Amino acid sequence: MPNRRARSRQAICNACLDLVREGQLQPSAEEIALRAGVSRRSVFNHFGDLGELYDAVFEVGMQRDQGYLELPSAHQSLAEKIRFFLETRTSFLEATAPFTRALTAQVLGGRPRSEHAWRISQEGLNAQQNQIAEAFGNDLISLPDGERNQTLEAIHAAFAPLTWEYLRHSRGLSIKQARETVGHTLKALLRQANLDVDSGPPPPGTSD
Repeated sequence: MPNRRARSRQAICNACLDLVREGQLQPSAEEIALRAGVSRRSVFNHFGDLGELYDAVFEVGMQRDQGYLELPSAHQSLAEKIRFFLETRTSFLEATAPFTRALTAQVLGGRPRSEHAWRISQEGLNAQQNQIAEAFGNDLISLPDGERNQTLEAIHAAFAPLTWEYLRHSRGLSIKQARETVGHTLKALLRQANLDVDSGPPPPGTSD
C-alpha cells in the first residue's frame, strides 16, 4: 500500500489531470487543492511550483494514453491498416488534445515554455513519425527515396496534434468528421503513390 504522502501526491496529480482534461489548461493551486481534497500548502509540499506539477501531470497523462498507439499488423491489407491506424491514432489525438492546448497556451500567452513537457511532446512526435514509417513504409517501398520520405512526412503532418486541434476546435468538426477528414488526406496521399486503398472488408460503423 502506498504511504500517505504518496497517496496525497497522486491525488494532486489526478486532480490537476482531470482539470486540464475538463478545459482548465493551467489550473490554479487553489483549484487543484479543492479537487484533490488537500490544502493549498500541501500542493507546494509535494511540488516546488505549479510548473513542476504541470510537467508531472503532462507526463502521466501522455503515458496513460499510450495504449492507443498499437500499430496495425503487417498481415493486414492496406485498407485494413488504414482503418486501424486511423481509429487508434485519432483516438490518441483526441485523448491528448488538452495537453496540446495547454502547451499552445503557454507559447501564445507569452509564458515560459515548460522544457520538460516540450521534450516529451517532441519525443512523442518523433515516435509517431517512426510508427508511420513502420505502418506504411513497406507499402511505399517502390517509390524513389525522396518521394517516399515526402509522402511519409505528409502523413505525419496529417496526424500532427495541431492538425487535430485545428479540425476539432478551430473548424468545430465532430470526432467523426475530423477522423474522416484525416482519413481522406491519408488515402489521397497513398493513392498518389498508386496504391489501392479501398480493397478489403467494409469498415465497421463509427460514432461520435
